Formats: sequence, C-alpha cells, structure tokens
Amino acid sequence: MQKWQIELYSTPSWLLQTLLMVAAASAVILFLARETRFGREFAYILRLCLTPKSAVKVLLAITAMIVLLLTEVRLNVLSTFMSKGLYDSMQDLNASAFWMFAAMNAGVVLVRAFNNVVNDFLDQGLAIKWSERLNEVLTTRWLADKNYYRLQMRRHAPDNIDQRIQQDAQDFIASTIEFVRGMVNSVVTSLEFAVVLWGLAGILTVFGFDIPHGIVWFVYMFVILATFIAMWIGNPLIRYNYENEKLNGDYRYSLIRVRDHAESVAFYSGEQHEHDQLADRFKAIIRNRWRIARQSVCLSGFNDMFTNGIKLFPIILQAPRLFAGQIKIGDIQQTVQAFSRLQNALSFFRMFYNKFTAYRARLERLYGFLLSTEEQHSAQQPDIIQVSDDLSLENVALFRHNGEILLSGINVNLKSGDSLLIRGPSGCGKTSLLRALAGLWPFGSSGKVSRPPHQDILFLPQRPYTAQGSLRDAICYPDIDKQHPELAEAMNTCRLGYLIDKLDKTDDWQHKLSPGELQRVAFVRALLSQPKVILLDEATAALDEPTEALLYRALKRELPQSIIISIGHRSTLNEFHDFSLDVGNTACD
Repeated sequence: MQKWQIELYSTPSWLLQTLLMVAAASAVILFLARETRFGREFAYILRLCLTPKSAVKVLLAITAMIVLLLTEVRLNVLSTFMSKGLYDSMQDLNASAFWMFAAMNAGVVLVRAFNNVVNDFLDQGLAIKWSERLNEVLTTRWLADKNYYRLQMRRHAPDNIDQRIQQDAQDFIASTIEFVRGMVNSVVTSLEFAVVLWGLAGILTVFGFDIPHGIVWFVYMFVILATFIAMWIGNPLIRYNYENEKLNGDYRYSLIRVRDHAESVAFYSGEQHEHDQLADRFKAIIRNRWRIARQSVCLSGFNDMFTNGIKLFPIILQAPRLFAGQIKIGDIQQTVQAFSRLQNALSFFRMFYNKFTAYRARLERLYGFLLSTEEQHSAQQPDIIQVSDDLSLENVALFRHNGEILLSGINVNLKSGDSLLIRGPSGCGKTSLLRALAGLWPFGSSGKVSRPPHQDILFLPQRPYTAQGSLRDAICYPDIDKQHPELAEAMNTCRLGYLIDKLDKTDDWQHKLSPGELQRVAFVRALLSQPKVILLDEATAALDEPTEALLYRALKRELPQSIIISIGHRSTLNEFHDFSLDVGNTACD
C-alpha cells in the first residue's frame, strides 16, 4: 500500500485521536493561563457571557469548528501526497497515474472548499451569538444601579464607554475567534507537517557535521528565534494601540459634541475655537499613529524579510539528494509544500502579533469597564426610610468629592400637597440636594431622609431628555402608557396642542423641540404619571412668566396631593410654594 493510501485510510482515526489531544491540551492551557493577567481578564469576560445552558451549546459549536479545522489540516496533508504523485507520474511519463492523481487533487480541492464554507458559517454564527450576549452584558451592567450616571461623575471614569460597548466588543470577538482558530491550526499543522517533513528529510551537513532530518530542526529553530525577535519588536505596539483606541474615542466624542450643541456654537460663532480643539485632538491621533507606523513597519519588514528569505531553503537543501538520484521531483514538490505549511504554522503568532497588540488593548478596555461597574459605592449615604406620602430631611449634609462639606444642617418636613422653593446663589448645592433626594449624589451625604419609593418621585430638569422615536415615545418616556386617555388633554393644558397631530411622527425631538417646548413636555409627563413627589430644577427657566404660572397652577390643580420641590431664581415662583429654603448662607464655590 502506497503512502497516500495509508494517509487517506487512516484519516478517521487521526481525526478522533487529534480531537482528543486538542481537548486535553486546551484544558491544560486554560488551567495554566488562569494565573496570568491575560487569562484572568479573558476568563472574567467569558464567564459573564456564559450560562449553564448556553455553555453546552457553545462547547458543541466549538467542537464542530475544531473538527472542521482538523479536517482542513488533514486535507492539506493529503494534498501534498496527491501533488507528489502528480509530479512523480509526470517524471515517470505515466499518463494513467497522472489523471488519477489529478482527479484526486480536484476532489480534495472541492472537499476543502466545502469544509471552509461550513467552517466560515460556524465562525460567523458564533460571532453573532457571542456579540448578542456580550452586548447584553455590557449594556445591562452600564445601565444597572445607575452606573451610566455614577461613572460619568467619577474623576477617573473609563473613557469613551460608548466605544467600548460598540466597537471594542465587536473587534474583541472577531479577533478572539481568529486568534483561537489560528493557534489551533498552527499547533496541529506544525505537528502534522513536521511528521511529513521528517519522512522526506535526509541528512543535512553543516560545517562537516551530519544532522539527520536537519530540515525539520532548521525550520523549528529559525522560526522560533524569529518569533521572539518579532515579539520584542512589536511589544511597544500594545501601549500604542491602547492609546489609539482612547484618542480616537476622544476625537469622535468631540465631533458629537459639536453636532449636539450646534446652535450654541453657531450663536457664539465658535467655529474657530472648535476647529482648534478638533485639530489638537486629531494631532494627538496622528502623533500616536506615527509611533504605530514606525513600529509596525519594523515588525512587518522583519516578518516579510524572514518569510520570503526562507522560501528557497527546502529546494536548496533537497537538491543534492535529487541530483544523486535519491529522490524524485515529486519529493521536492512535497518538501516545498510541507516546509511552507510548517513554516507558516510556526510563524502564526509572529505574523499575528501586530493584531494581537490591538486585541490585548481591547481586552483591557472591556475588562476595565466591566470591573468599574462592579465597584462598590463606598461614599457615605444617609439613612433612607421609605414612607407612603410625606417627605422629610433631618440634619442632612452633602459632601464634595474631596470630603469637604457642601451643604449641612438641612431640615425639611413636607406633607402631601405641600410645596417648597429652594433658593440660593449658583454653585451652593441646590441641584445637588435634589440629586441626594433622588439617591444620585455620588460623593457622600449624611443625616436621615424619609421619602416615598423612587418610582413615585419625578425629576424635571432644566433641559429634559426625550427618547428616540416618535413624539409619543418622547413624551411618554420612560414608562407612561403611550395610549394614555388624557395625553391630548395634558398637551393642551401645557400649550402643546399644536403638536397633537405629530404624535406618531418619528424625528430627533431632542433637537427639534425648543428648550421651552421640552420643558412643557416634562410638565405633560408630570400630569400623566401623577408622582407623589415632583422635583423641579429650574424647570421653567426657558418659559415666559405667564406660561410658568399656567403650568404651576396646572400641577397644583391636577395633582393636589403631590409634594412639589422647586429650584428657581424668579420671585414669581414664590406664590406657588408654601415654604422656602434659603441655602445662600452656605459657603459657595
């Protein structure tokens, strides 16, 4: 039986044995890697994405992918034997053998193409499923416990969270699949083709010393040495790529800010200032890209020089044996193919290292973000007591980020239907007090707060937020019944009746509506949701005094049991409030 027949018939048993060896080796590698920083970060993200049920499905999918990958490696090995037979038959002028090997080569090509299609589909399917799950984890963590707000208030918050959730996550998944496939393929291919090359290699004489199977030792020694050199050259790229992600995110955020505040920029004629800021941020990107370019050119230049320089060696090393009649042209062809496959397999990490530096940076950014969402909020908090209707503050104090006192000695006692106006200079903590009432002050507070449950408290800021979608979606944000029977009446009450026919029109309402219209939208929400406590932070600052009076009277009339707490500077607000709290004596910034 010829060698190609032996290899063909032993394929099923080879696949099974190799699959078991890959599984065992993977278990050992995972066990050892868990003690490394890279392994801990990767395992942390992976655990968040897996459930007991999904873990079984993922394991089956990965097993199928590895089987297909091993099949590809085996087909490549068979292809070298078919090519050898093809060239040998031409040298022997054996036409029947030539056509047989040509047909078998064509069959291997077709099977390999089909195998690659199925493997590619599994890769993309896994990437889609993983992307779906990781996005759910990231967005849930970001929105949970108001992390989206708390992280923004922190001095050392993760930068460009939107980029980490969207771009870094997708690139991380794609690179992980590529890296795992490449590593498995590299190890299996290098072992399999080392065996093939071992059988083809003769004695290599170097400086008078005979080295049996010298070609195999030669390729391993040179490729491993080249890999260490490539890692040394490319190591700075890890830091440069991390900076590249950060700088690009900062630049993109600056562009978004100009778009979101286009009207203010236009009124100030601030185009030159914005241009200078954008130019400065982009220059930082360019400086870092030059560092990446210089290091990448060194790395890719070394890789290209090594890859191209080593191609002639198998022919040169085997030529003396051909001239001596020890081997045929087919053996030379198979040697070239086996040598090339072995060299490429061993060079995978060397060639992938440039991408790996960017991959490592993305992993760190995702890990850092997820870890920040788990951090305990260590700032001191007041004693919160949930009551049904009333609201009281007993000796409440608020602290700054450095621990200094912002406000102190705040005592308030309000019953259902009462209203309080908080006054004082800007920067004295009026809005911070409302944040503390809503449980949003991140720098610590003390005292005792009795208030209704959080879902019964509504906050009306100076510039209200509207969700994307239709005007109905915008007004009913976040959970008001979109078919509320009193929606149209409330809009008429708040002088928005002219927008009723546009309720189902989709637009960018956050920018389409004027500041005054946005504030009236917030009052519509208050009338429809009927909260027990309404916190208004200069919620009528963009309105004229008659409209302000109309809206406050509507609140007092339609929500007579609600507690109203307002921040405002206008004296016209006095008549709509039963009590006032002056924080003007507090030391201000």
